[in-house]
Amino acid sequence: CNTSDLEELRATLAGRPVWLAAHLQPQEVKDVLNAYRAVMRRSYRTLLVIVPDSESSAPAMRKQIENDGLRTALWDDGTFPDENTQVLFTGSPDELGLWYRIAPVSFVGSSLVAGFGGRDPLEPAALGSAILYGPSVRRYLGSYTRLAKAGAARIVKDAESLTSALMVLSAPDQAAEMAHAGWQVVSDTAVVSDSVIAQSHALLDTQKASA
Repeated sequence: CNTSDLEELRATLAGRPVWLAAHLQPQEVKDVLNAYRAVMRRSYRTLLVIVPDSESSAPAMRKQIENDGLRTALWDDGTFPDENTQVLFTGSPDELGLWYRIAPVSFVGSSLVAGFGGRDPLEPAALGSAILYGPSVRRYLGSYTRLAKAGAARIVKDAESLTSALMVLSAPDQAAEMAHAGWQVVSDTAVVSDSVIAQSHALLDTQKASA
C-alpha cells in the first residue's frame, strides 16, 4: 500500500473505531448499512469503509449509500475522511492492502448472498484484520474453516448477526485476539508452503542429477 496514505489515515483516524466491508456486492449493501446504523447507536464515531468487489458496480453502490443519507467521503476523488464522515467509499479494490491495515475488523463480502463463492480471507488475516464472513464461501471454504477453527474468523448470516459480531469486536482486545489468531494461521500456512517448495526443488535436483 501507499505508505504516506497509511500514515496519514492512521493519524487522522487515531482513536476512532473503523471497520471495513470489502469485496461487497450490491445485494449486500443494505445489510451492511443496516448493521452500521445499529453499531452507530452504541459508537457514533464509527467509520465504515466500503470497497466493492468490482469497479463496474461502484457507481450503483455509491448511489445506494448516498441515497441512504449517510455522510460519505469519496476516496477516489482525493477526499480524506474527517470527524463528520460516516462512510468512506472507494470504487476500486486495488488498494485493499491499505484498508485491511487500517481496519481492525473486516467483513469479507461476496459471501452473504449465493452465487459469488466468497473471496480469499488469507489477505486480511495476513494484514492484521479480524474476519467476518457470510455462509456462501465455497471457493475458499478450506481457508475459512481453518481460520474459524483458530478463532480468527466468525460467520454471520444477515444484518442482525453482523451487528452482533461487530458489537463483540468493538472491544479492541477481542479484535486483536482474532487478528493474532489469523496471522498465526497464515504464518503456519506459509511454513508448510515453503517446505513443499523446498522438497519439490530437492526432488527436481535429484531427477536432474540422475538423468
